[in-house]
Amino acid sequence: MLFGTQLIPWTCGTVEYGKTGVIFGAKRLLRIATEDGKDSAGVKPVLAKILRMPFLTDTDFLACCFWPNNPSLHPPILIGLFEQWDGKTPFKPESLPTFIYKDLRTNSARFLVALDKELCALVAKVSKHHPDNPNLKLDYSLKACIMENYKEQVLNSWDTVSCVSSCVAFGKHKIPYTEVEGGVVPTLKHKFFETDLTHGLTTWKDVALMCNMETPVIDLIIRWNQRLNGKDYLSMDGRLIGKDIDECVIPSRLGVTLETLATGKRD
Repeated sequence: MLFGTQLIPWTCGTVEYGKTGVIFGAKRLLRIATEDGKDSAGVKPVLAKILRMPFLTDTDFLACCFWPNNPSLHPPILIGLFEQWDGKTPFKPESLPTFIYKDLRTNSARFLVALDKELCALVAKVSKHHPDNPNLKLDYSLKACIMENYKEQVLNSWDTVSCVSSCVAFGKHKIPYTEVEGGVVPTLKHKFFETDLTHGLTTWKDVALMCNMETPVIDLIIRWNQRLNGKDYLSMDGRLIGKDIDECVIPSRLGVTLETLATGKRD
């Protein structure tokens, strides 16, 4: 039986790399993904003791792929800050935000909300093809996810943006910068610019292509991000055929179709 957690149990950080970590906030509820989505092997009671989390519930791996997580947060916030950056010109440190969530700025908020709406629309499309999957009928909005996980730690739950910027569990996460001559630049060799693209946005784009759904926000962020990293995933005609596409998790390249997404079986 394969199993995994839908999200990480806690929001964590590093005090000293390789030696000391810190937990900024623990989730109120955690979903455990299993192959059948029903935990027929009984892994939840075992994990509850290991994770010290009494509130574990069931989900499946398809639902995990779409549940709001790092790709829903980091890429839209960062493009909002650096959309026009040429990848070279340094910034004055005082002109940039320090914290990625707490210091959320207007343009980042705009992208955050737009991507959130697009992802929810994609889940709704997939759900129509898998009407018997109850996990695809949940609220996939970023606000709902944050409130479910961190309700008591959210200081302002007015909307999606306030939930992100006021969540105590998120408050200490910083944007990584590299010092260069003349100032600082965003650190591109970091998960914010790398894995959220290859293991998030490109995966969603592939499923959207299966659904014949246009994703202008996802496309824009992928093209911006891949340009900064010198990568080629998404072609100008909207296909995932770039020379670096093998770095990404692309279900269709593994033989998975819209009909077999739930099972992971290949045609």
